Amino acid sequence: MTTARTSPLPAVVLLGVFVAAVAAGGWFLFRTPAPEPPPVEPDEPEVAHGPPPPDPRVTFATDFRNVRPDARYVGDAACAACHPAVTAAYRSHPMGRSAAWVGGGGGPVERYDAAAHNPCKVGPHELAVERDKDRVVHRVRTAVGDYVVPADLAIGSGTRGRSYLTLDHGAAWQSPVSWFTPDGGRWDLSPGFDLAGNGGRRPVIAGCLFCHVDRVEAVAGAVNRYREPVVAPEPSVGCERCHGPGSLHVAERTTGPATAGRDTSVVNPKHLPPALRGAVCEQCHLQGQARVARRGRDVAEYRPGLPLELFVTVMVRHPDLVEARRSVGQVEQMEKSKCFTGSGGALGCVSCHDPHAVPAPAAKAAFYRGRCQTCHESRPCVAPAAERAARADSCVACHMPRGDSSNIVHASVTNHSVPRRPVADTPPRGFTPGTDPLVTFRTGPHAVAGLEADRAVGIALAELVGAAPSSGKASLAASAADRLAAAVEKWPDDTHARVARSIALGVAGRDPERLAEARSAARGAPESEAALAELAAAATAAGRYDVAEEAASAWARLTPSAVEPLLARGTSRGLRGDWPGAEADARAALVLNPIHPRPRLLLAAARQRQGDAAAARREVDAALALYTRPDARQAASDWYLLLIRR
Repeated sequence: MTTARTSPLPAVVLLGVFVAAVAAGGWFLFRTPAPEPPPVEPDEPEVAHGPPPPDPRVTFATDFRNVRPDARYVGDAACAACHPAVTAAYRSHPMGRSAAWVGGGGGPVERYDAAAHNPCKVGPHELAVERDKDRVVHRVRTAVGDYVVPADLAIGSGTRGRSYLTLDHGAAWQSPVSWFTPDGGRWDLSPGFDLAGNGGRRPVIAGCLFCHVDRVEAVAGAVNRYREPVVAPEPSVGCERCHGPGSLHVAERTTGPATAGRDTSVVNPKHLPPALRGAVCEQCHLQGQARVARRGRDVAEYRPGLPLELFVTVMVRHPDLVEARRSVGQVEQMEKSKCFTGSGGALGCVSCHDPHAVPAPAAKAAFYRGRCQTCHESRPCVAPAAERAARADSCVACHMPRGDSSNIVHASVTNHSVPRRPVADTPPRGFTPGTDPLVTFRTGPHAVAGLEADRAVGIALAELVGAAPSSGKASLAASAADRLAAAVEKWPDDTHARVARSIALGVAGRDPERLAEARSAARGAPESEAALAELAAAATAAGRYDVAEEAASAWARLTPSAVEPLLARGTSRGLRGDWPGAEADARAALVLNPIHPRPRLLLAAARQRQGDAAAARREVDAALALYTRPDARQAASDWYLLLIRR
């Protein structure tokens, strides 16, 4: 049995650069290496760095002074000193319970008995949750042994369910076990989790933590590394997420009288125009299909009172591919509703939702009926009285029906398109070949345009091409690469665009161009994990195993708790004939994650190539037994055969 390292903190679901890194890290594992390494090409000239884009926190015209980058966050305790009632009410709101330390008090949301599906079976594996007082561990039982991780932080209010994170020296790893609240509650495999592909844990990117905890500070260029402490002692989303940094407000209100008019030291969303008020909610509730950071910006820089589009471009499915039954698609659905269009865009999230508190279950029907009647008071419901009584006279029961979510198991989603009458769930229509499957969510004065728009679409396509049908991968990848060519020429220091273009070139089969692009990305950002991961992948695909090993070594130094760079380096070492080095990397990776099958297959290849066929066979059998899907098992077997036949 191997136990993951515990966090130095007290015992206590989840788009950007990380997708690029994962795509890069996985792609070279399935590519057939070039037969012979090409000649060494001369180094490319250093890229020129242009001026950074202007910071909207400085340049956007607004009366609110706390949007500026020098305004500091002060935490909810400072807010509670003057606003005790509203802060106390907010803590019962799902947003106020978005994260919690496991064992942090308040009573568990979950149950741990056998009736709650504990333990549960996932293919040949068993997942178990064990609680000892305030300590909770998640155990994965496999044919090669147990893998145990502490559950440090719970993510989610428990309304639909919870996922769990292990915090390990600045990194955050998601457990494969999640709690799903519907139907009395049950434990099961975390949404989208592949036990064989992830080996029992999944890195948590900053974009996920951004929406579930109050604040995190990602290390520049990192995929899954954060400044310590990773999250604050009070981890849930707090007051300043919607009102902005509070340092000015606290300083001025504690030393001076209340303002006679509008207080510009802190944002009050009720004083914002509809579009800017909506942007506050869209930070997390406008998910889209992909979110692409604007050039030189980060969504974590966003401040309430500013347009979200100045920080991130949200890409959504082409209208002919829209599927309504998706979780966290509320904004997209709402803006298609007749309620929204009929209001001229004035309707927003807070027209119906109180961001500080939720009504009691017995009062929900009346509460939301009252919100509907602010616009529909002169047009009473025409449904028969008996039907209305059966629904507790609830407007949302008919006009915002709940259905199964198509992208999160055991969950349901409320239809925010507010249909007048129930509509059949029709399948997507499909679209003409050659049309981009993604489009920018909205246009307007702050949306990307021209080359910036091409950059956003290109990055989004490159990040999602791995999930595209095989028949469409090459054309989508070529489209992404071509869109990004002009962007990287104009902005050569745009690492995000360069990494995305390199990945797209690889999927399109243009390996020499891919390697050149990856080298430029890594040269411009030598501490970018995504750039180093892609360079290792590109070099391996091109047969430049020396370059791949160097890139993977740099990657491993940046993130020593991750398996992927060790696997990348071990593969490149093996392909150039250094099988003892490959074995060392495989064994080091298995210390970190003993149920990850890829390092075990690399170890098998190393033993086979060093003459120990019996040990190799044992490791191959153990690795293949970890797979739950036949197609994945076959792909892994093919990769192993490729290694030993080189």
